Amino acid sequence: MKFHFLEVNYTMIFVIYLVFILISSVPIVNSSPTYGDERLLRDNLLANYSKSIRPVINLTNAVDITALLYLQTLYDLDFVNNIVRARYYFGLMWNDEKLTWNPSDYNNITSIYLPKDKIWTPPIKMCNSMDKSEESDGVGEISITYRGWANFWSFRLLHTYCQVNAYTYPFDEHTCEMYMCVALHTINHTRIKELIYGDSKFTLNYKWAINFTGKVNGMDDMFSYAFAPMYLRRKLTVGIIAMLIPTVMMTILTIFVFLLPPESGEKVSLATTIFLSNVLYLVQIDKTTPTNTKYPSLLMLYLMLLSMLSGIATLGSVVISKLYVDQSSSFRKSNTSDQNLNKSHTNKVADISTISEAQSDSLIREKPHWKRIFCISDYVRLDDVFLKLSIVTSVITSIIFTCLLFIPRE
Repeated sequence: MKFHFLEVNYTMIFVIYLVFILISSVPIVNSSPTYGDERLLRDNLLANYSKSIRPVINLTNAVDITALLYLQTLYDLDFVNNIVRARYYFGLMWNDEKLTWNPSDYNNITSIYLPKDKIWTPPIKMCNSMDKSEESDGVGEISITYRGWANFWSFRLLHTYCQVNAYTYPFDEHTCEMYMCVALHTINHTRIKELIYGDSKFTLNYKWAINFTGKVNGMDDMFSYAFAPMYLRRKLTVGIIAMLIPTVMMTILTIFVFLLPPESGEKVSLATTIFLSNVLYLVQIDKTTPTNTKYPSLLMLYLMLLSMLSGIATLGSVVISKLYVDQSSSFRKSNTSDQNLNKSHTNKVADISTISEAQSDSLIREKPHWKRIFCISDYVRLDDVFLKLSIVTSVITSIIFTCLLFIPRE
């Protein structure tokens, strides 16, 4: 019995070995898809397809959309009109239940490109874009996999609205939201499942530091929508420094008005020139800042106060110069009358001794000297008071506005 059992086992092993040899000797035929296979697949997919009907078997189901938005180039932020100009790489992904097939029936074709105008596409729009700002690069095809997943990509130049924050200008930061929504369809028909956004860093921006990366879920209300926040921070450039230098210099020059003596005759001219420069610079800055902002610009407020201080300095210079002219005129008249009195007095007392004459001349000369000190002290003291007030006001104002820059505003 043992011998018979061993004989049977050896026989089975020999049979299995022969089968393995025969299977391994059969050549495996690998075939590649052909033009005819793809044409047949395309004709079959579009035979009973209607692009005006949502691609779901059960019409009570909603089509979920995954949106992708990648920043290619940020051209500029129109600070006055609150508009962001940028080019994006825009993509949409969804499942089309009517465009599925078995790859083995079409020589292992797993994906195909179909014309955009032949199949249903989701009505996704940038809802905060300006009129006629969207452009397509002419891509007219959509990639479809055998499981029905559709992928659509295009480049778009968008002019989107952005509520800018001018409070800390020119050290400002802004949050501009890209508002993507489903047009017309309700959430029961078409909805945005998630929005993936990012910065492709295709071109560097030397004016703005950009933070545009993340993923957000779609929000459902009356219709489906999603927000992609773009954070912009203005970089410190040569232009910003050149814009701040006149402000600093005009503040310093306003103080130096009261260091210029009225005897020079240019005190009022310098004060008036500084005041006009402040006004012109204020008007110029006003043209570059938006009016539609929640908080006014600190730079504008500082220039307003600086213009007011400069105007007060101009009035003070006029008053000081007027006092100087009046007191100088009075001093000259007094000096002339004293000289005439000295001559008259000298002729009458010519016979007095030399010592008495010297003492008399000394007393006469002391009177104009004290009178001169009394007359000049009025406008000198006033000039000194204005100088101290202007220094204190400028320093306090600068410190206050510098501190306000670090107070956050929503």
